[in-house]
Amino acid sequence: ALLLEHARPALQRLIDDQQAQRVARQHSGKRLIAELLLDCAACRRSVVAKPAEEAAAISHLHQVIRQREQRCVEALLKLYAFRQDDANTGELPLLDGRWGDDLFNPETLKLLGVRLGSGVAAGAAAGAGVDLLVGGLTLGAAALAGAIAGGAVQTARSYGARLLGKFKGQHELTVDDGVLRLLALRQRQLLQALDSRGHAATQRIKLELPTDKGWREGKLPEALHKARAHPQWSSLNPGARLNQSERQEQIDSLVQEL
Repeated sequence: ALLLEHARPALQRLIDDQQAQRVARQHSGKRLIAELLLDCAACRRSVVAKPAEEAAAISHLHQVIRQREQRCVEALLKLYAFRQDDANTGELPLLDGRWGDDLFNPETLKLLGVRLGSGVAAGAAAGAGVDLLVGGLTLGAAALAGAIAGGAVQTARSYGARLLGKFKGQHELTVDDGVLRLLALRQRQLLQALDSRGHAATQRIKLELPTDKGWREGKLPEALHKARAHPQWSSLNPGARLNQSERQEQIDSLVQEL
């Protein structure tokens, strides 16, 4: 008993250190997810309004977003010192460190109870003149008057190039709200599973269907809505400016939401 009493301070320091490391990992994991979401919300592509060009742009952007999500998965596994083949799931297959259910398959969103197309309603209400929703991406062609009426355009200077593109018959391709919800749900699932699992466990990581209604049905964080108007915040866009202080502030805000 006396030996245990002498060891108590050292043991408590060890416990406190382990807890501090866990909190730090949780914060780092949430930041990785926040950066993923901001990257995807701010991502956009201009495309000539012709079927062949639109199809090619949609296919390319799908791949860009899939690859960005995969980088987040790999970063989370590395953060918790797990191998890619440590991850498995119950209802949502994460096999060999990759999601088996395609991000842009409508059935994947249905599986998590996420409605695809919320971006259309929001865009229409804001006067954004969204034309159609295709493959988890919003393809919009906003008239100047409609954009101004909806408050989407603050100054002609800041949006000049994008508006000029619209008048030339170009569309802007962005990621739909439903896909952002799915990204958040999947990565939060993975983070929670990694955080609750010890390295002594012999079973592969098992992910279950999420019960979080906030990300499935609630209002998306304001940071993601702001990111829509700042394509320079996305590492997926040409000319990205990732060190802008406001971008960092929005990432910090998203971390709190996660």
